[in-house]
Amino acid sequence: MITATGNRAGVVGLRQRTRTARTRRRFPLLGSRVQRSPSNPALGILPRAFNRARDAPGIAQTRGFTLIEMLAVIVLIAIAASVAAVSLHGRSRGELQAAAQRVAAGLRDTRTRAMATGKPQWFSVDLRAHSYVVPGRNPRGLPSDATVHVESAAEAGDQSGIARIGYFPDGSSSGGNITLSEARRSARVDVDWLTGAVTVSKQP
Repeated sequence: MITATGNRAGVVGLRQRTRTARTRRRFPLLGSRVQRSPSNPALGILPRAFNRARDAPGIAQTRGFTLIEMLAVIVLIAIAASVAAVSLHGRSRGELQAAAQRVAAGLRDTRTRAMATGKPQWFSVDLRAHSYVVPGRNPRGLPSDATVHVESAAEAGDQSGIARIGYFPDGSSSGGNITLSEARRSARVDVDWLTGAVTVSKQP
């Protein structure tokens, strides 16, 4: 015969503790202690197990660009654009000067041919085709973006758009100049009428 002594409150408390133990065994997370998330207090009260999983160092956290980083990128882009512009400017000027030197070489070749053959020779510039011709050689082109201006005392005959500079057997010339210009830059080739000497000069 078993005798139990107690009040109703003790029995009820025993029953509640029994239910709590069963619930913890079935749902361990509900029985975990809780704490406020250290990484973000605004999230409120969260189970400790959830916080440990969320704040684990292996979980990547995204962040945006700072103002300093954005300014650095803008500065680098500006520097790259400036370098490209200077490079293109220098290349264009170099091409113009190289073309003027080729024209000067063609004029000197024409003078030499006139003195060697004892006959007048003509250096021709085709303003429409953007090219020039040295006697006995194939036509050579001029920079497509350059403007060509020729001043000469020699007659071009019936050919429209053709300018000529003549050389004579004694080395003298009809005189004149050829100017190549592009984007406020120019190079000028001058021919002295008395001596036939050829010079190249840069013009800003």
